[in-house]
Amino acid sequence: MFGAQIGSPRRNGKGQIDIWMRQDGKNVPDSNGIQSVDHGSTSVFIYAALFQAPANYKFEIVYSSHVDEECTRIGLTATQPEKEPLVPSVILTIIQLSDGTNTIPYAQLFSTGTQLGNSDPEVVILDGVSAANRIDIATTEDHGTIKYSEAGVYFMLASAEVESTEGTHAPGEVHLWMRLNGKDIPNSDTIQTIHNGSAAILICQTVTKLETNDKVQLMFSTTNKELGITVLKPKSEPTVVGMQFSTFRLSNDENLIAYAQLSSSQSQWGCISSKTVKLDNNDGSHHIKNNNGIMEFEEPGTYFVMASAQVGSDNEDGIGDVHLWMKLNGKDMANSNTIQTVNKDTSVLICQTAIVIKAGDKLQMVFSADVSEGTLGLVASKPRKESAVPSMILSVFKSSYLKHD
Repeated sequence: MFGAQIGSPRRNGKGQIDIWMRQDGKNVPDSNGIQSVDHGSTSVFIYAALFQAPANYKFEIVYSSHVDEECTRIGLTATQPEKEPLVPSVILTIIQLSDGTNTIPYAQLFSTGTQLGNSDPEVVILDGVSAANRIDIATTEDHGTIKYSEAGVYFMLASAEVESTEGTHAPGEVHLWMRLNGKDIPNSDTIQTIHNGSAAILICQTVTKLETNDKVQLMFSTTNKELGITVLKPKSEPTVVGMQFSTFRLSNDENLIAYAQLSSSQSQWGCISSKTVKLDNNDGSHHIKNNNGIMEFEEPGTYFVMASAQVGSDNEDGIGDVHLWMKLNGKDMANSNTIQTVNKDTSVLICQTAIVIKAGDKLQMVFSADVSEGTLGLVASKPRKESAVPSMILSVFKSSYLKHD
């Protein structure tokens, strides 16, 4: 997972950043993503990929920047807030999932067509397959349904390219969540505001226990019929697919690993002084205790941690920046900070890491808000006909890979 802090050095640039993958000096097909930079805005561009790698495998993550106005610059930016950890220009997290070829169930799927939405839930079409092993890919008549043929604890990550249709510059919101066996997965919804002509990556993730033959679907809705999940074809770059979906098994009943899927049903307003993120929902866990946002680990190991905060304002009146980082045993984790600009709208702010944990260690998410106007923070809501939108979704799991001598 590649998290880039995109923006403008002087907070005056406007344009877009494109990010994609190269292997052996060649662009990987259908690997591109685009996110907009507005005047004065900064955000985290998440690029996620799941792939089979041979020994000595090499790859590159590359980017391009496109400005709308002369004499301005946009790119990947690093900053040092006062009394907080550094905000790196890039946080790159790589985890080995298994030893050998096709040893666990996994799949990397994508969408090749634009899908426009409306206020009613729609199934995201997944008609492209980058890789798949021991997970049943949907037929043409039922595209968009993933059938899990083996029980276990699975991680699922959806990354949607959301935008208005070309030429319309339609504003509004895109919602993204998951369904299991025809029922919305609780606390899985996320929202991205689209401004006139803007593009963004909308993330939705979970760790959940699945049974044999369980079926998962990605769902979306929009507040404007000209908004949706879009496919783009930049010149001299790979295609931007509408959806990238990564899923893999972490463990089964014979080999349970430590994990936690936590969320918050509370809106939490911020200020310059940092606050611990409250996590009052335990959506699933094993060997990780949660004390309303302070996680205590019972097992040592290397853990992947991904926090998705729904940042916004009260009554859509807020302007400023929300910062999100991690603390381990009460101390700020170096290079863990990320920032999302809020301008009377809402977005998902991602903060992720891989970290070595000892038994008894305590980890917490921390946030602050640099407010120019109104109220800023983490926003929970309950849309009609959809899963709840938590103010934070937190996925944690121990690496199940064991190296054999």
